[in-house]
Amino acid sequence: MARNCAARGWPVHPLAPGGKVPAANCPECRPGGPGGAPHRPQECGCRAAGRWCHGFHAATTDQARIGQWWGGRPGFGVGVACGPAGLVVIDIDAHPGAVPARDRILPGTGIGEAVDLTGLANGFHSLAVLAALSGRPTPVDDASTLRVRTPSGGMHVWYLAGGGRWSCSSGNGGGRGLAWQVDVRAEGGYIVAPGTVTAAGRYHPLPGATEPAVLPDWLARQLRRTGHQPPSGAAPVGPRPVPPRARQAVLAAGGAAPGTARLVAAAVERVAEAVRPGQERRAEQIIRSGLAAGERHPLRPGRRP
Repeated sequence: MARNCAARGWPVHPLAPGGKVPAANCPECRPGGPGGAPHRPQECGCRAAGRWCHGFHAATTDQARIGQWWGGRPGFGVGVACGPAGLVVIDIDAHPGAVPARDRILPGTGIGEAVDLTGLANGFHSLAVLAALSGRPTPVDDASTLRVRTPSGGMHVWYLAGGGRWSCSSGNGGGRGLAWQVDVRAEGGYIVAPGTVTAAGRYHPLPGATEPAVLPDWLARQLRRTGHQPPSGAAPVGPRPVPPRARQAVLAAGGAAPGTARLVAAAVERVAEAVRPGQERRAEQIIRSGLAAGERHPLRPGRRP
């Protein structure tokens, strides 16, 4: 299995037998070990020495190294380093738990009261809501790409990054995320390879495509909107503001009826996304600030601001 993944161009690293976490570091690299203070993976000589320390940082496509690692340890699982493999994987959970408030189910996207959320209980449902609001079918049903059922009842939907760079996130955190109980595995992370067997069960490929398809445009837009693009190697550029006319429209909307204000804000968000791609989070902050200012100091006909 590790060799097959490497032959596809997916760098692999060992997972602990029966588990889904990376195999343990050597004694020198373990926290508190004889090697002293923790060190950065980039500064570690273990990879050159043929060891798998630091998880996905040690991932390789070298068949000789793979034979060395797995040859005498058939219990090792297989992890795939997503960034070097050019992959972005949508990791859908189905854990029991309390459903969060509407404004936390899809970070950065409000779900109106008119949307019936009866029965929403896990990541399959929250991702379906995101897809429906985007006018697209849920990735869960995308048989054109590799899909893997996890032992816990979740699903991994594999895509090719398509030339884009994407970063990881957790769908249960309070900050960046794609949807509640939906994680993103990409640069800076790894995914369990299909066929890996853990104590909980097997990661089983589903019927349909056996290779990842290119990430759909609508999902790429959602990943950009939710801040899943890591910093580029170029010199950082400061955030550009929303165009003045859009800002003025939001300020004016603050003096309108609440429903009208929300409609105007939604329209301005779409304009901002079109003219300032990649700055959606910044635009959202400005829009919220504008609405708050409009509520404090509403514009009146015939009165200059």
